[in-house]
Amino acid sequence: MHKNIHFSTGIEEQYHQDVLNFVKDWNSNKDEIIVQTSGSTGTPKTIRLKKSAVKKSALATGKFFDFKVGQKTILNLSPNYIAGKLMIVRALVFDMELYVLPNSRNPLLDFDFEDLDFAAFVPYQVDAILNNPQTRTRFNKIRNVIIGGAPINRDLERRLLGCDNQSFASFGMTETITHFALRSINEKHQYYTCLPGFKVTTNKNNGLVLEKNAITNKLETNDWVELLDDSRFIWKGRLDHIINSGGIKLSPETLERKIADELLHRRFYFIGRPSEKFGEELILYVEGPEMDDLADRIKPFLAKYELPKSIYFVPVFKETPTGKVKRVLF
Repeated sequence: MHKNIHFSTGIEEQYHQDVLNFVKDWNSNKDEIIVQTSGSTGTPKTIRLKKSAVKKSALATGKFFDFKVGQKTILNLSPNYIAGKLMIVRALVFDMELYVLPNSRNPLLDFDFEDLDFAAFVPYQVDAILNNPQTRTRFNKIRNVIIGGAPINRDLERRLLGCDNQSFASFGMTETITHFALRSINEKHQYYTCLPGFKVTTNKNNGLVLEKNAITNKLETNDWVELLDDSRFIWKGRLDHIINSGGIKLSPETLERKIADELLHRRFYFIGRPSEKFGEELILYVEGPEMDDLADRIKPFLAKYELPKSIYFVPVFKETPTGKVKRVLF
């Protein structure tokens, strides 16, 4: 075991073993690692990644955040997925102190420290951390934070603006070996900026295309973007989520941002269902108890053709293994 990896108390045995297994695998003579995709946009699958490319990804992040030997970071994500694996690799490559915390909704509950230099969370973890005064104080001591795996809603962004540290929304996927672009939340940027060495363009559908680079070959994605230049873009939503209702193309993610203030602290999403009249029609799912006045509350924020035909309330949303909401028809 690497001397700079420290396990906190209360770690589940399987999680502990998964970390050990990955470190052993990384230090082996094999030139590839196997990674499981999350399944958020399709069937989960395993892919092989060159260790040399994974190391270059870690170096790109390290260059951006100026990692140094002996700095402190944490692992609170599953080492079976790319985000967790990269946290371990960064610590190993830069000889950082890595503290393994529970892979839980609030991993900072039982971990106190003077300061941390870097951490990565998914949005639902940050939400729980900021809702607890004690862990919010701990969160503020982390110098740089990246948040990924799912979109960050408007309420969470507002709360992050009140924090003392620097937070960034990350953009990437397993195939790009985690993030290749970051968006500064503190500076209120709506655009993502590519890390050094990455360039982007778009295809005829305005889908984001990552140009060939030191880590990956040219890669077309299903992300609908507004391109600002070859290193900056604004994310609009997923092309494979677009709903064609009566010839009008609707982006669920764009509509969700419009009504976010009316559904604070609630998870929700728009999705299309088959319609004989329109081809597809828009419906809205909301997690949790019913809200009788929701249709009236969201009406001022949406155009007539953006209003959902139906609103359904679901006790608990279906999730992927990494905690992302599955957009499905219940």
